[in-house]
Amino acid sequence: MSDRRFIATYAGTLDSKGRVCIPAAWRQVLATQNTNGVYVSPSLDETSLTGFGEEMMTSELKRLEGLDPLFSGAYNDLAAPLVSGASSLPIDENGRVRLPDELIEAAGLKDRVVFVGVGAKFEIWNPETYAPVKAQRLANAKAERAAHIAQENAARAAMQAAAVVVPAEPSAEGTP
Repeated sequence: MSDRRFIATYAGTLDSKGRVCIPAAWRQVLATQNTNGVYVSPSLDETSLTGFGEEMMTSELKRLEGLDPLFSGAYNDLAAPLVSGASSLPIDENGRVRLPDELIEAAGLKDRVVFVGVGAKFEIWNPETYAPVKAQRLANAKAERAAHIAQENAARAAMQAAAVVVPAEPSAEGTP
């Protein structure tokens, strides 16, 4: 995968024609991946859209190569949302893409949107829908960090306890 990632959060608008402007920094990421436009699909997890470039599409299709496309139910379960669920959208000279109506409806998008970078992909949200998700993600990250710190502290304490050498007590036979 490329060293270029979709990072940061950007506010945007959805115009009356269903167009959004992909953040300029992300258009550069897509260009480095030789993506002709951008792939956008409904999120499998949340009420948002998932955007990504050629690298993620190629990586996911490569992952499916191990499954039999004719006889594996798992192949269809995994391939259908990715392949048929994604729209390959051209980016116009102003950096805009026209989101299909079904994608706008799936994410509950209105006039304002928020673009959320999450590394290899990005998300497009209705800001009102995203606000509680953002708060929950932050709480989850803080809890994960606290658990990690607790594990490190426990490991450090165990190492320190093992390093303490307790002198052997003289045996009763060895005393006069």
